[in-house]
Amino acid sequence: MSSKELKVLLVEDSQEDSLLLVRELVRGGYKLEHQRVETAEGMRRALEASKLDVVISDYSMPSFDAPGALQVLHESGQDLPFIIVSGKIGEDLAVAAMKSGASDYLMKGNLARLVPVVERELREAEERRTHRQTQEKVRRGKAEWESVFDAVSDLIIITDAEGVISRCNGRVTSYFPGGYDAVLGKRIDEIFFGAEQPEGQVFRFLHSQGEADEDVRFPNLSGWYNVASYPMRAEGNDRGFVHIIKDITKRREVEEEKRTSDRELLTLYAVAFRLQYTKGVEKVMGDLLFQLHNMLQMDFSCIHLFEGEKLKMRASLGVSPAFEKAMKALPGDAEWSRLAQSGRPFLGEEPDARFPDKAKKAAAAMGLHSWCTVPLKIGQEVMGVMTVGTLSGRSYSDRDVFLLCSIAGQLAVLIDNYSLYDKMKEKAEELYKSKMELKDNLQKVKRANIELGRLNTAKNNFIGIASHELKTPITSIMGGAEFLLKYSGIPMTPEQHNILASVYEGTVQLRKLVEDLLSISRIETQGPLAQKKPANLIQVCREVQNLFVLPLSERHITVRIDGEETDVPVDEAFVTLAIRNLMENAIKFTPDGGEVRLTGRVMKHARLKELAPTLRQFYTPFPNNVATAESYYLLQVSDNGIGIPADERVRIFDKFYGVGDIAHHFSGETAFMSKGSGLGLSIVRGIMDAHEGVVWVEEAAGGGSTFSLLFPLQN
Repeated sequence: MSSKELKVLLVEDSQEDSLLLVRELVRGGYKLEHQRVETAEGMRRALEASKLDVVISDYSMPSFDAPGALQVLHESGQDLPFIIVSGKIGEDLAVAAMKSGASDYLMKGNLARLVPVVERELREAEERRTHRQTQEKVRRGKAEWESVFDAVSDLIIITDAEGVISRCNGRVTSYFPGGYDAVLGKRIDEIFFGAEQPEGQVFRFLHSQGEADEDVRFPNLSGWYNVASYPMRAEGNDRGFVHIIKDITKRREVEEEKRTSDRELLTLYAVAFRLQYTKGVEKVMGDLLFQLHNMLQMDFSCIHLFEGEKLKMRASLGVSPAFEKAMKALPGDAEWSRLAQSGRPFLGEEPDARFPDKAKKAAAAMGLHSWCTVPLKIGQEVMGVMTVGTLSGRSYSDRDVFLLCSIAGQLAVLIDNYSLYDKMKEKAEELYKSKMELKDNLQKVKRANIELGRLNTAKNNFIGIASHELKTPITSIMGGAEFLLKYSGIPMTPEQHNILASVYEGTVQLRKLVEDLLSISRIETQGPLAQKKPANLIQVCREVQNLFVLPLSERHITVRIDGEETDVPVDEAFVTLAIRNLMENAIKFTPDGGEVRLTGRVMKHARLKELAPTLRQFYTPFPNNVATAESYYLLQVSDNGIGIPADERVRIFDKFYGVGDIAHHFSGETAFMSKGSGLGLSIVRGIMDAHEGVVWVEEAAGGGSTFSLLFPLQN
């Protein structure tokens, strides 16, 4: 039989009695490890020094006793069997000791009971420890579940069978002021719907596998929610429900934004497809209005063009005969004509005093509610206006106005092309007549015809670019060339590879030219920016830098971005385009291994006087052309490249202007080795004009160039 290990603390003043106890335990089959103490301090040290299994104590000693030993054991916090072994002890003392926590007592003359008592008490102590551990696990598990319950991002509510809330997680209190007191004990329909009765039974629906829940809105909360309810049984026979309410507002907003963007893109695509100059201007305007009715749910629309000082209706759809008659021709001094000539959009929620009297009555009679009028213009020249309206109560947002302005801008370009085309036709007829009448001057007529053909070709090319007809084939060519170069795996000779690479690079340049032309068109036709929002320009610079990671790494050019991260009111898409053009130029003009620096800081209005001598070279009316503000944000892009000759710095912002010969247009050995379209800096200037700011260039310290963008900050 193997020995059982046992660690015993003997509280005993008699060495002989201690030996008797040890011998009895050893005889009982224990492998004993023991120590003897006879004072309270000695017992405390023993309890702290080692892990014990049992304490055996004499009842009375000269300087210590069993009740004192029990007190020391209790103070230590250890749950150990405490057995009293005494030569003489009265029954009343024994009972008192048991009430104080002693496990058992026996007489020194009857040690035969010692081993069974020890075994029993060790067993019961183990059971107590197991029970405590189980209770601790249950308590910890309950606390963990409580934490998880409160940490869940969904609203979790438990109700009884009548819908009265008995419990909820902490997320619920963030939606209802007043905390738990405002929720617990209330009916769930009451806190979500108030006095308004819900449609159907939102909180009675039981979720089942595979069945989709509907999205709902609550009168007492903003946003959209998804509700799932599950039955539960509490203690006894009480039944209740668990309701999980998920806030899906952000998801719905993203979905709505996607639907809106898809609708706008589809509208722009459909409009671009319809705007074909070969159909005739009247046919194009009619097709455009029909497309707007289908794509944007319009009920009324019309297009007016200026003919001299009068504003005449050239196309309409959905309007009544009375309205068409009243708006057919408007004199130049009419309010509608004056507003149209301003070149800015105007809109309203119902027909008002801006309508001619007869037109106002006709509009009200046909049920016109919301309406919007946008200019047809190229640059600052207003050609006419396009008006759309609906029967419904929805209002036109800034985004709607922006989309309509974009469409009107495309239509204006097409109408202008028609005008140019008609003028060129008239010129051709005059030249033909001159040829017949002036046979003796045939050589001059031939030269005139050659010049006319060149102008006609340039005109047709311009019309093709302005009509967006280059983007699709360019994309196809780029995609095909890139696939053959990078992914097809077709074996090619070096000569074939070089030819295909040249095709791809040329197509990239052509796409950049088309994008620049379209950017110029958007800037000139858009008018005042309607999409200004606060943006961190330093963060925008970092995002633009990511677009040039490959060329920067190939040419070992370092880009350093530093400055005050202040929110600036800008159209972020246009400003991103401006910074991208400046960074691309900086990379182009910087030698391999060079450095490009982008910095930004806020400057006070008083500093404009210091900039005046430099800026008046670029803007004669400066500072009158800059929006008045208490402070401005100055963003600078510097390089240590080849620089720009002083006599050409002012002219580089003109359209299609290129600095010097080809040597001024690259600095790398393998990349950026061709002239650009000459539009990049013109686009930057157009963007800054739209922001009522300025752009200029100076020689950078140590060589190279520094381009500066000055944005007004809101007061």
